[in-house]
Amino acid sequence: MRLRIAVPLAAVAVLGCLALAHYWKAPAKAPEKGDRQAQFDAVVQDFIKARQEASKAMRAAKTEQDQKAAQEKLPKEKDYLPRIHKLLAGNATDDVAVEALSFAVFGLDSTDEKVFSALNNLTKTDKIKRFVEMSLSGAPEAVKPVLEKVLAENPSKDVKGLACYALGTLAFEKEGDKSAKEAQTYFERVAKEFADVNGPQGKLADMAKGSLFELKNLAVGMKAPAAESKTLKGEKASLADYTGKVVVLDIWATWCGPCRAMIPHEREMVTKFKDKPFALISVSADEDKKDLEKFLSKEEMPWTHWWDNGASAPLLKQWNVRFFPTVYVIDAKGVIRYKHIRGKELDEAVEKLLAEVKK
Repeated sequence: MRLRIAVPLAAVAVLGCLALAHYWKAPAKAPEKGDRQAQFDAVVQDFIKARQEASKAMRAAKTEQDQKAAQEKLPKEKDYLPRIHKLLAGNATDDVAVEALSFAVFGLDSTDEKVFSALNNLTKTDKIKRFVEMSLSGAPEAVKPVLEKVLAENPSKDVKGLACYALGTLAFEKEGDKSAKEAQTYFERVAKEFADVNGPQGKLADMAKGSLFELKNLAVGMKAPAAESKTLKGEKASLADYTGKVVVLDIWATWCGPCRAMIPHEREMVTKFKDKPFALISVSADEDKKDLEKFLSKEEMPWTHWWDNGASAPLLKQWNVRFFPTVYVIDAKGVIRYKHIRGKELDEAVEKLLAEVKK
């Protein structure tokens, strides 16, 4: 998925999308009647606990039956919706109601009628801004009509601009030329009408510029644009130096769990293709190069590493890196052939491209 910070828009996404401090703290006391914030905090804490228990069970699973049992531990919409409905009772429109709606959509992947009815009642208000902001990095398809209504009817230029960008991102997540054109239309509208609106990563004009660059230059089948960085010794490094080789460009960070989870497979891959025209290049987004060097001193990662000013690196900005890991597979002619793949799929892609080199 293009969204996102390394996780899908399934239930676990709430841990990233709803990253407010109080979500990570257990309530100081049991919620009292009428204490709606504490009631919502308890819902989130129960959700996180269920996710953690399910993850622990999955890691310990040794049989298919164990795996199924672990899956059953995952939090289910039906167990949380009644509590969400209670927080929405009386057509509540306060901050707690908005957070509860956001949790239902992004955490539970809910398409519940009451939830979406409540969202639609907020589309002309400033309260919807929080929900729209959560949609900027990706959202379920069910959210599209809500965002369209916000764009059409909300009186605030800022909220309309955020909704326009979120609609572009939603289209961007889909495959196919039609979706790409739709995304381009929204991002161009952002650049034209909402350029000065502030987003989470600066002005929407700059965010749209990055997305438009990715649409026009980084799609599968396109020649990879220039990619320059620095080695850990501070020497200039360029993707152009690897022409003639199949390249896996892995943009990652040491603090990224899914990135670290890829390392054992990457070690295997480097060993498997060591005598082939193949290169694995890991580009770190760590803010401090010392953190990367310390990590590499303890973790065996015997392949090429680039670092250039962390997440502010020109390469990461130009290539519109929005989540980690971001993976590109580039053939020997410098053409992007695959994006955002891992594991067995990544192996098969590299093998296919190496076979083409032989021909």
